[in-house]
Amino acid sequence: MRRIQRYSLILLCFLILLFAFSGCGRKEQEVKIGIMVPLSGQLAVYGEGVRDGAILAFDKVNAAGGIDGKRIVPIVVDNKADGAETANALNKLITKDKVVAVVGPVISATANVAGPIAVREGIPLITPTATAIEVTEVGEYVSRTCFLDDFQGSVMARFAVENLQARKAAVIFDLANDYSIGLKNVFAKTFAEYGGEVVEIVSYTTGDSDFNAQLTKIKAANPDVIYLPAYYSDDVLFLRQAKNLGITATFMGADGWDAQELIDGAKEDAEGVYFTTHYTPTDPAEIVQNFLRDYQGKYNKFPIVLAALGYDAAALLAEAIDRADSLDPKDIKEAINSTVDFHGVTGTITLDENRNPVKEITIATVKNGRFELVTKLRPE
Repeated sequence: MRRIQRYSLILLCFLILLFAFSGCGRKEQEVKIGIMVPLSGQLAVYGEGVRDGAILAFDKVNAAGGIDGKRIVPIVVDNKADGAETANALNKLITKDKVVAVVGPVISATANVAGPIAVREGIPLITPTATAIEVTEVGEYVSRTCFLDDFQGSVMARFAVENLQARKAAVIFDLANDYSIGLKNVFAKTFAEYGGEVVEIVSYTTGDSDFNAQLTKIKAANPDVIYLPAYYSDDVLFLRQAKNLGITATFMGADGWDAQELIDGAKEDAEGVYFTTHYTPTDPAEIVQNFLRDYQGKYNKFPIVLAALGYDAAALLAEAIDRADSLDPKDIKEAINSTVDFHGVTGTITLDENRNPVKEITIATVKNGRFELVTKLRPE
């Protein structure tokens, strides 16, 4: 009887070890990656776009056999575009879910919260959309795939001089918006460096709706172009009021213009404007058209620009993990930071020494009531 009990005990131990090892094998077939975005609150539409783009990219990798045969398992968390929620969500992804890397957050304020945590815990974090300069300065575990604001400000100034032959520019900016202030400064400085003259700079404050005083000053200065780094809701009002005053100068802007609401609100007054953005659906490039086809096929809707950025961040991360040939976050970080000539929907990306992308910037215009690709330029 004792011998039977002894054999039973040995068999039981063997079975426990067998199940334990088989469990480890299953885990080794998965690559857990966090997607941290706002899915509730005012910025939910941005978070949904990044999430959907990222999941589409991971689906494509999985359909092709995964990473070394390992399936990517995305774990999505809602940080509500809030600092405290971001800290809680990221800690959960790292300590409970055991992710090897994170895509997100979406905005600079929450990226600045997440960055120090990622550095402290040694978990790579790629933000698709946070443009503030300081986001990546926190340490080598934080990178991004979107261009910085100083890139788009300088590129638009160069485009104004070289492509539009502009010699005189006026600038309108929002005193209450750091995004607008930063772009104003870069554009004005670069436009002058390229030989242009900034003949007028006027300001307004978020919430203003009557811009006749500012536009009257600009009309008197007779500029060739007007640079307005603002969001589409303000752009619509400026375009309408400028048309009423008989201003014929060409309006130019930044990626805050990239919304269908601009065309819907300004209608024919938006015709002929130019703005910098991350990509445009009219780009005939195969990678862009394939993305549009696949996205609409999966979600039955048209992607916002942040969806393309989310797709690129996720695809670049998956490619880096494959290159690293390791699930060690340190190895993954090294592979991310050595990225060169990654071909994405929003451009060909090389990460510089500060883990910021050197990539093309799309110049778009409004023509016949739709956004059209004009050209792509790289910062000099």
